[in-house]
Amino acid sequence: MKDFIIDEDLLIIKGEYKDDPKGDFAIKDADQQNIEHLLLSQKGSYKEFPILGVGIKKYINSPDATSRLRLENEIDKQLSYDNFHVKTLDVNDLQNIKIDGNY
Repeated sequence: MKDFIIDEDLLIIKGEYKDDPKGDFAIKDADQQNIEHLLLSQKGSYKEFPILGVGIKKYINSPDATSRLRLENEIDKQLSYDNFHVKTLDVNDLQNIKIDGNY
């Protein structure tokens, strides 16, 4: 999916022509960026979609398997809300969550 690219702020690219110094927003493939924002955001972060968001920070420090199962379920559910089709999902290593799928 193509979307605006955010790198601390909206990424701006210079204009194509010498007499167009202003430039425009960078629009590139943003699937990875969208998934990252979805995992980091809390429910209520998106006012138009108040149930969207995983809030992964609350799961990171929890060592028990029940929390990891809840996290896996929550990620799958939230990605589905965002029309992402999950093929495989692995949350066994919280520092390296593996998500395979597509929009």
